[in-house]
Amino acid sequence: MSVDMGEGWHVGRKDGGSEWKGGPYTWPQLIDFAAEGRLTADDLVWHPSMSEWLPARDIPGLFAQVEPAPAPQPAPAPEPVAAPEPTPVAAPAPAPAPVAEPAPEPAPTPAQTASVPPAPPREPGRGWLIAIAAIAGVVLLAGIGTGAWYLFGRGDGGGGPKLGVAEVKLPDATTLVQTEWGEVPAGQIVVMVTDDGRRKDAEKLAAELNGSVVGELEFGGLYQIEFPGKTEADLVAALDTASANEKMALAFPNQQSYLDAEIWGVRVDPYDDPIYGEGAGDGYKAIGVGQAWTYIKGAGIELTEVKVGVTDSGIYKPGDGAENEFDGNNVKLEFTDGEEGELNGPNTYDDGSVNEAGSHGTGVSTIIGGDPDNGGPSGVAGPLGNKMKISVTNIFSNRYGDTTSTPDPDDPTKYTHTDGKTYAFGDLIALKKQVEGKAKVINCSWGNAEAHPATAAAYKKFFEKMAEEHPDVLFVCSGGNTGAQIDGSKRYPSGLALPNMITVGAVDNDGKLAEYSSKASPNYEVTLAAPGTQAVVGMKDAGGSVRQDGTSFAAPHVTAAAAMLKALNPELQAGDIKRILTETARTAITTGDKTVNAPAETGGKILAIDQAVLKVINDLRKAKGMPEFTKESLEQRGVIDAVAITGSPGEYTVKGIVKAAGDKGADITIDVWAENSAVGGKTTQSVGASGGEVSWGVTLPEDKGTIRVKRSDNGAASLITIEKININGAWSGNFTITDITIIDQEAAEDEGCVLPLLKALEGQVFPMNMDVSVDEGGQGSAVVVIDASSMNEEGESGNNEPQTWDVSYTGTTIIFTPQDPGGISSLSSVVSRSGNNLVQKGAMS
Repeated sequence: MSVDMGEGWHVGRKDGGSEWKGGPYTWPQLIDFAAEGRLTADDLVWHPSMSEWLPARDIPGLFAQVEPAPAPQPAPAPEPVAAPEPTPVAAPAPAPAPVAEPAPEPAPTPAQTASVPPAPPREPGRGWLIAIAAIAGVVLLAGIGTGAWYLFGRGDGGGGPKLGVAEVKLPDATTLVQTEWGEVPAGQIVVMVTDDGRRKDAEKLAAELNGSVVGELEFGGLYQIEFPGKTEADLVAALDTASANEKMALAFPNQQSYLDAEIWGVRVDPYDDPIYGEGAGDGYKAIGVGQAWTYIKGAGIELTEVKVGVTDSGIYKPGDGAENEFDGNNVKLEFTDGEEGELNGPNTYDDGSVNEAGSHGTGVSTIIGGDPDNGGPSGVAGPLGNKMKISVTNIFSNRYGDTTSTPDPDDPTKYTHTDGKTYAFGDLIALKKQVEGKAKVINCSWGNAEAHPATAAAYKKFFEKMAEEHPDVLFVCSGGNTGAQIDGSKRYPSGLALPNMITVGAVDNDGKLAEYSSKASPNYEVTLAAPGTQAVVGMKDAGGSVRQDGTSFAAPHVTAAAAMLKALNPELQAGDIKRILTETARTAITTGDKTVNAPAETGGKILAIDQAVLKVINDLRKAKGMPEFTKESLEQRGVIDAVAITGSPGEYTVKGIVKAAGDKGADITIDVWAENSAVGGKTTQSVGASGGEVSWGVTLPEDKGTIRVKRSDNGAASLITIEKININGAWSGNFTITDITIIDQEAAEDEGCVLPLLKALEGQVFPMNMDVSVDEGGQGSAVVVIDASSMNEEGESGNNEPQTWDVSYTGTTIIFTPQDPGGISSLSSVVSRSGNNLVQKGAMS
C-alpha cells in the first residue's frame, strides 16, 4: 500500500475493555510516537485515504527506523463487540502500555462532541473499531474523579508554535487531603525527567508506584503520575521514591493555584460621573495612560495587531443586547476552550456573595482592554480597538480544574459559577496553549505562595525554556497579596528574574505601597509596581462597575502597556519590553503638592506608560534616521483644544485649536448634539502642518448641548458640554497666583511694588469662598472671601474681609466685577460638572 506522508492520521487501542483514540497527527509525529513506545505494533491506525483501520505494523515504514528494544507488552487481542449506540462513549487518553483499567468515562453531551472522520466500512469482528472511529472527534469534559481531558498532539492548530504533547487528568475530589502544601490529591504526583530522561522512565517509576502516567507536558519533560495513594503519608512516600530516581529531576504534588486578589468593593453610583472620580482615576494619571495615547496619536505610527492572553477565571459578558466592553469595533475576545471561557452568569465567592464585576477574569480583562468610550471601565490598552485581541483561558474550567454551576431560578438560561479549584499541572498546559495560540503577552494574576519547592522549580524551568525557545512571549504575573516578603522557592509562577517575566506589585493611587502587596526578597523579584487599589472593573451592563483591590489588578496595567509597545513595534522581544518598562519607570509619583518615592519593596519603580511609549516611538524614528520627538512636540501633534466663546444668549463662537499636525495637515470637524441647533460655515475645515485655528458660529437656542471638535489625522477630539447650571449657593475652592505682569512699571514702583518680590508670589495658593445669588436672567451678586493670611508675617486676617462682587452669568461663563476693585478688575470663569460637584475654573486680572 502507498503511505500518505502528510497529515490526518488517527490512532486507537482497546485495553481491557476500554478504548482510546487520538488525532489527527502528522506522519512525522507517528514516527516519533513509535520510537517512544507510545504507539505499539498492535495499535490501530487510520487515515482518510484508507478504507479501514489497520494495525500499525501493517503501515509501511512506520517502525522501520525504530531500534529493536524490549517493548511494552501489547494489548490483549480485542474481543468483538457490538457497534456503538448513537451517543459516543468517551475514553481515556492513550497509554504506551496496558495499565490498570481506568474508571468508566461518562458519555459526553452533544455540546461536547466535534466533527469525526468518516467511519471505515463495517467488517466482521471489527465492531469496536467502528466505535473508535465514532469517537475520533470527541472532546471529553468530564467532572473531577471520573474523567480527564486529553490533548494527545503537538499543538492545537492555533497557528502558533507547536509545543508538543499535552495531556492532563484531573484529580478525584475524594482523594484530596490537607498537607503542608495545601489541599492536594493524595494519589497524584508530577515529575520532571532529567535532560536525558524520556516518557518510558516516568512509566517505569509509575509502575514502581503501582500506578500509571495519566498526563504529560512534553514541553518541559513533565509527567503526571496517578497511583493508589490515600493519605499524606502515601503521597510523601511516592515523592521520596520519585526524588531518589536518577532519571527524575524534580517531583512534587499536584498543587492548587489561587487567584491573586483579596477583593472588596463598593458599587459605583451610576450617576456619579465620571466613574473614575473620588481618586479612582488618579492611578491612570500617575502612570501616564492618557499621555501615552496622546503620544501614539501624535506619532502617526500605523499600529500592528497584537494578541494578549489572559489565564484566569473566565469572562462574564452579558448578552441579549446588553452593552459591554468588547462590542462593536473594540478589542475582540476569543476563548481558547470555547464556551468554557465565557461564563453564562457571574462568579460567586465562598460565602455565596456575587462578584459584582462578573468574575475575577472579567475584572482583569476590562483593565486591559475595556471600551474607553461607552461610559464603563476604560481599558489601559482599550484604544487599540480591533488591533488587539484578548485570548481567554478559564483555568477553573473542567479542563484544568473544577467549578460548579447553579441555574438562576429567575432565568434558567443563566448560571452562577462558584469559584472552584485549579491545579499547577493543568495551569502549565493552559499557558502552553496560549503560546500555541500566538499570544505574545500573557497575564497571570494567580499563583501559590506556599508551594512545594519542586513545584516552584518546575515552573522556573518551564519559563526558562520558554525564554530560550520563544523569546517573543512575555509573561506578566501578579506579585501576590500577602503583604509580606515572599520566599521565591515556594512561590509560582511569579518572581523570576528572567527576561520573559515581569512581576508586578501594587501601589495605591498616590504611589504609596499598598498594604496587601507582597514584597521583594533576595530570591523573589518584584520588577515594578502599578496601581492596584480602587481599580475600576466590570462590564457596563453586567450590574455596573465596581472598585476592587489586589495585585491581580496591578498586573493587567503592565500587560496592557506591553501590548501597546508590541503594537507600536512588533519586533520587540519579551526582554526588550521588560527592559524598556523598567528603564522608563518612575522612581517617584507626584500628586498635588505631595511627592512619594516608589517603594523599594516593589523594585523602586512604578510603571510609566507615557515614558515607555515615547521611548519606543523615538527608537523607531532613530532607526529611520529621523529626529526624535520631544514630549511637547509630540503632545501638540496628538491633541486638539476646543473652546466655546459666549456671545448673545444662545450664540457661541466655537474654536478648534491645533498647535501641530503631520506633513499633510489635518481636517477638523465639528459635531453638535442639541435640539434646534445650527452651525455656521463648513462643518469640516483644514489646518496645515504647523497647525492653526478654525472657528464656527454655533446656535444653541436653549443654551444646552454637546459640541465635539475632532481632528481627522489621529482621531483626537475635545468635547464641550454646555448646560444652564444653577450657580446659586455657597462655593469653596482655591485662588492660585499663576502669573504676574506689571503693565506700568513706574506706577508700580511708586506704590512700592517691586517685580522680583511680586514674582515670588507665583504659585501661591489661597483658600477662597463665595456665596452667589443671581436671578433668572443671570444677574446678581456674590460675597467673596480670599484668605491671604499666609502673606502676613503673623498670619493676621485683616485682609480677609468679605467683598461684594457683581455677577453676570451667560451660557456657561460667569463674569465677576468687584464693586470696590482694590486692584482686582474682574474674574471670568466657566462652570461645569465634575462628578457630583459643580466646578468653576477661570482667571482673575
